Amino acid sequence: MKLLKVIAVCGLASTIHAGELILNGSFEETKGEAWLPKLAPNVRDWYGGTVEAPFDDWAFGAGWEQGNYSIARSNQAHEGLCSCQIVCAKKGRGGIASSPLQLAPGTTIEVSCWIKAIGADGGRIFLNFEGAPGDGWGSKDLKTGTYEWTRFSHRVVIPNGNLDAPQSIVVFLYTSCEGTIWVDDFSVQPVDLKGPAEVGPARRKPKLIAEPADSAGYRVNVVPALEKVFREGDFVAVPRSAIELGAARNEYESMQVVIEAPWRAVTIRQVRISDLKGPHDAVIPASTAKWERVDYITTIATPPYFTEHGLGSYPDPLMPAGPFTVEKLARTPIWITLKTPKQCPPGNYSGTITITPEAQSPTIIPVTLTIWDFALTDQTHLRTLTWLGGGSLRGWYGLGDSPEDEQKQAEALGNYQDCLLEHRLGPGGEIAGQVRPDENGKFDFSDVDVKLERLIAKGMNAFIMGTAPNLAREKKSAYTPQFTQQFSGMIRAYGDHLDKKGWLDLAYVYVYDEAPKSAWPEVRKIDDAIHAAAPRVRILQCLNEPEGVRELTGFADVFDVYVAQYHKTGVAQAQKKGAEAWLAVCAYPMDHPNFFIEYPLLDLRVSPLICWKYKVNGFEYWSANSWGVNGQKKDGKWPDAPWVANTFGRYNGDGYLLYPGADLNPRSSIRLEALRDGLEDYEYLWTLNTLLEQAGRQNISGPVVEGARRLLSLDGLVNETGTYSTQLDLYLIHRRNLAEAIVTLRKLME
Repeated sequence: MKLLKVIAVCGLASTIHAGELILNGSFEETKGEAWLPKLAPNVRDWYGGTVEAPFDDWAFGAGWEQGNYSIARSNQAHEGLCSCQIVCAKKGRGGIASSPLQLAPGTTIEVSCWIKAIGADGGRIFLNFEGAPGDGWGSKDLKTGTYEWTRFSHRVVIPNGNLDAPQSIVVFLYTSCEGTIWVDDFSVQPVDLKGPAEVGPARRKPKLIAEPADSAGYRVNVVPALEKVFREGDFVAVPRSAIELGAARNEYESMQVVIEAPWRAVTIRQVRISDLKGPHDAVIPASTAKWERVDYITTIATPPYFTEHGLGSYPDPLMPAGPFTVEKLARTPIWITLKTPKQCPPGNYSGTITITPEAQSPTIIPVTLTIWDFALTDQTHLRTLTWLGGGSLRGWYGLGDSPEDEQKQAEALGNYQDCLLEHRLGPGGEIAGQVRPDENGKFDFSDVDVKLERLIAKGMNAFIMGTAPNLAREKKSAYTPQFTQQFSGMIRAYGDHLDKKGWLDLAYVYVYDEAPKSAWPEVRKIDDAIHAAAPRVRILQCLNEPEGVRELTGFADVFDVYVAQYHKTGVAQAQKKGAEAWLAVCAYPMDHPNFFIEYPLLDLRVSPLICWKYKVNGFEYWSANSWGVNGQKKDGKWPDAPWVANTFGRYNGDGYLLYPGADLNPRSSIRLEALRDGLEDYEYLWTLNTLLEQAGRQNISGPVVEGARRLLSLDGLVNETGTYSTQLDLYLIHRRNLAEAIVTLRKLME
């Protein structure tokens, strides 16, 4: 028999389980006496935008962030007779709030609930802690998507706030997703611990499996490049033993070969990739392929977003080829990357990959590569932009200001820039920033020209020519008349120079990063000054407050908004009026897609496809190498010392896609590789669209043309509402369908 007791909070009473702090967490008691009006005014303030829910002791808000949600009693319960059902009619934010809890600062509580979801995509489901200590003093993201009843839990410590006395705490459960969620058995209980403690799912070794009689002493498993291979988890019954790839000419294509040690440790001495032999004695030489070892980063900071695997090790950096050991009951992925030649006959090519261990039999993996009869251009047709921090490089490699160190710094910057451009991500954030005049007011652009000529030739298609700073970060409230005059004058001279060089179309002025509402008047003033001085120069405005697009339309030329906020900003209307739109990801908002180290690789690959769907012109990521404390360690650096994953706040992996390597060279990550695959997928779409435009000019129509147009819509992969499929195989199938449509349409037009 369950122990019951009666507990009173703010004069309200309900029957609940022993140790329980929350009222009516089972949602069984419905519509008793009204309770919100009885709260003290200072407590009632925390329920702004809510009404009483159809359950005792719960409030409900339906319309934050222009959303429209409904709440109802449902007979789909985890336990008992009913649960709380929340349905989205229009994406925004809605949710439920508990009755207030009086808790002393320093108290540790554990919040748990059971949730079921159908189609809860395109946003977040999250716990938010509000009340006297402040609005949103703690939060925890939960799982989105479609799933059956799942328990979630989170521990927090009540902060001191402004008082040492007990605080009024309100626990909110919000959804900003589409679809429907059900909530049941909501619980808040005190925990007898000092400080917060939260551990992810137990990390364990794989289960033992029997060694077959014909065993080589280890196993090899082939895994697609879109899948993350974790150290944990059981070995599959039958590993995949062959590699099958398809690619256009002039394309990178990758696959993972996983070395598994179910019975004893194995040391791999060599991985050899053969030539690939194709039709009519054609050969793709082995030199076009390389292999790298996938390494792992251990997260130690609990992030403010939901993670499927909790704290632990995550695959990410790609380490140089060389011997390595796989310990017993462990696995190590090898990342194979092939660059197809610009000129080679179409058809099927075959070769092998040979894994040679120490004192054990080698394993030969057959490789089949289909070359489709078209080539990707060197040019990337989606504008891409990131910031490559020279200071991070200088700090990591310990470079000073001597001529020798300056030369090394330039070499390091060049190596990192080239790596990004090989992945179709332009390093234009700060390579050609504002130029200062000499004592006579003249500008010398010769140094800038050298940088731009090199990088544009290598594929850079966007760069920042000047930045009007974020005033708040400089502790200022306005751009001074002197700054406005000097900055707009520099932009005028710079713009005239770029126009003569033929580069003006690639240049942007970046104004007030993530400008808040209070700064919009200043943004308008500086935008007007720039346009008056240089009418043809384009202003790029990054915003994290959705209404800013409407308020700054007619001032900024390009709106850079976060993927998850595209629909909230109304930027589609600005696009119809001639404005250019870009998409970005960052720590905020934390919705999928994002580039956190715990998130699926699909998040990176799908981002360029979302850009295509919404007809935006560019994609921006705020940093390629913000390494934070990793570059400041005095007791050894990575990989000899552990890498700190959260270099910015508690966001693991945010702000870097490259790792520092030896000899002033970068190490890529599987996240950057996935982003390149997505950018190449974008080129497939661009290629097919170009062919369709040509077909239209030639009055060619029919089933082939109509089928190609359907493929360009991305229906079934990316939806108009911001959601996208998480079925990995669908993306690979769609890519193959795009390739076949390109080949067929090219033949039709010959």
